[in-house]
Amino acid sequence: MAFCENCGKELSDAAKFCSSCGSAIGTAATAPAAPAAVPAVKSESGLTGKILWASVFLLIGLVAGSLATIAYFAHHPSSATQQAVTVPAGDAAALLGQIAKSLPNATAEIPATPTSTNTAAPAAPAPNPAAIFGQKHVAQADGQCALFSKEELTQVLGINFTHSTPDATGCTYKGDLPRQFVRTEAYWTGGRELVKLKTDTYAALHQSMVNQKYTQAEIAAHMFPISPFTGAGDEAWVDLINVVTARKGDVGIVMDLRYFRDSDDLTRLFVNTALSRMAN
Repeated sequence: MAFCENCGKELSDAAKFCSSCGSAIGTAATAPAAPAAVPAVKSESGLTGKILWASVFLLIGLVAGSLATIAYFAHHPSSATQQAVTVPAGDAAALLGQIAKSLPNATAEIPATPTSTNTAAPAAPAPNPAAIFGQKHVAQADGQCALFSKEELTQVLGINFTHSTPDATGCTYKGDLPRQFVRTEAYWTGGRELVKLKTDTYAALHQSMVNQKYTQAEIAAHMFPISPFTGAGDEAWVDLINVVTARKGDVGIVMDLRYFRDSDDLTRLFVNTALSRMAN
């Protein structure tokens, strides 16, 4: 004997449908499936907030590790490079501060990067060469080494001049290193003729290039072995190694300042000082 699986009605063995509810024999009514459970959404102050805070702590750890690594190599540079390292600590602190402010209910603040309160000591004022040289007259009878003293040269140039060496044509003050010297040839008369020799030499070299059909631009760009030197005495010429020939009136000098060739102002100072001391 069979029974309806839907309503429980007793049925004959040959029945294919239930005489009570009409259901097919052997097929039960399918109950509707229960809706899938929807996972609860965490609030922003829950999971999302935790994720953001975890990101901040991770970023802080990465930045701190990077700064520590850079600081280590700043104090232990590679022997192959020996280069200094600059740590952008301010940029890292600013970035962390912006992230912290974007978090919900953020109350903690990233501490500001400490600023050093150490201040460099003021540099000592540079010596005033004009004040050191001052006003002085040197006559021919005083000798050429009287134009400058070791003390003056040491103060103005910052070099320890150990001694002076006079000779028939000039005087040389020597420093500790080879070629570290100041040499002056002084002429209390004959300065105009002394400078004219340089003027004639330059004019001859210039005319030679004109005769060879050089253009004015080529002549202007050419490096002559001597060239005019402005701002020194009444007239002056300088060669390629910074030996200056100058005059003031008929007083003339030849000064070898090759060790100090990087400063035209220094060269003018020495030339003008020597000429003024001779001309007074």
